[in-house]
Amino acid sequence: MGKLWRWPLVLMCLQLSSCTLLGFEAPDRYDGRSFTIMNLNLFNQRIASNMSQKNWKGDWLFRRERLELIDEQLRISRPDIVVFQELLTRRGSPSESDINILSYGALEGYEWDADLVTQYKDSQEMQYQAAAVGLPVKLADKEQFTKKHWGIGVEGFMSFSLLELDQNPILLINLAMPQNVQKVDYWYKFVRTELRELMTNLQVCRQRLIIAGYVPGGLAWEGYSEFLNEFELKDTASGYCEAASDCLTSSNLNDLFMSTSQGQSPSHSERILVHKDAIVNSSTVVMNKMRDKTIYGGAYGQQRLWASRVFGWLSELRLAQCPNKPQN
Repeated sequence: MGKLWRWPLVLMCLQLSSCTLLGFEAPDRYDGRSFTIMNLNLFNQRIASNMSQKNWKGDWLFRRERLELIDEQLRISRPDIVVFQELLTRRGSPSESDINILSYGALEGYEWDADLVTQYKDSQEMQYQAAAVGLPVKLADKEQFTKKHWGIGVEGFMSFSLLELDQNPILLINLAMPQNVQKVDYWYKFVRTELRELMTNLQVCRQRLIIAGYVPGGLAWEGYSEFLNEFELKDTASGYCEAASDCLTSSNLNDLFMSTSQGQSPSHSERILVHKDAIVNSSTVVMNKMRDKTIYGGAYGQQRLWASRVFGWLSELRLAQCPNKPQN
C-alpha cells in the first residue's frame, strides 16, 4: 500500500511531460486553455500530372473543386489555427483567390496573416505562406519587423506569424523545406541560424514556439536531429501512430500524390513541431477524405477528387508558459 500513492503523481507527470516530483523538472505554468492547429499544403499545381499530357497549371476550375472539398473538411474539424503553404491568388481576379474562397466558407471570420513568397508570370499567380487564426487565438502585430519571409533554396520558404492566446505570445513558424534532400543538412543549419536570431529579436522563449509545414527528416538525419535538439522540439505525431502508415501525409492512396510523386516515397513530412514541455491532447492526419468522382480532374487522368497532393496534420495543444529565468 505504501507505493500506491505514487501512481496518481506518476500519471500527472506523464500528462505534463515533466514533473518536479520523483526527480523530474516541471515547467512553471501552462496556458489556461488548449487550442487546435492544422497544417495544410494547398498544392500550387506547378508539378504536372504524369497521367495526362494536359497541364493543370493555372486551372482554377479544378482548384475550386479541390477547395470545395477542403472547405467541407474544414467545417468538420474547425481548427483554431490553419497554417497554409502554396496558397495562391491570381492577379486582378478576386474570385480566383484561396483566401477569398475559404473566407466565404469554413474560415469566415478568421484573421489572416499572409506573406507573398513568389510569383508566377506564366499564370499570373502569386503564392503565399499564410495562417488563418480564429478565436480564442488572435494575431499580434509584426509590422515592426521588416523581414517577413526567407527563401530556402529554390522552392523552400520560411515565414512567421505572431499570435496571442490570453495575452501570452506564440511564435508560429511556417516552414516549407526544399524538396531536394541533397543539401537538407545545410538548409537546416540556415533555418536554425535565422530562427535563433528571430526569437532573440522577438524575445519569445522556446516554450512558445510552434513550427508547422513541410519538415522532412528522421532522427538519423543529422541536420533534422540538430534542429530538434537546439530548440527542444518534439513532433506532435509522436505516440499517436500505432503503425507508421497511420502517420503518412504523402500516400500512395492519394491519386494526386501518385501522379506527381516524381520518385518521392510516401512519408510523414507534413509536421507540427512544439517544445518538449507542450501537452499534446490529440494529433492526427486530416484532409485524407476523397470524393469518388471529379468534374474537372478527368482531363488530368484523375478519376477521384482529393483535397491536395499531401494530407494535412491536426493537433490539439496546450503550451507551457515561459520560465521565470531567462533562456540562454
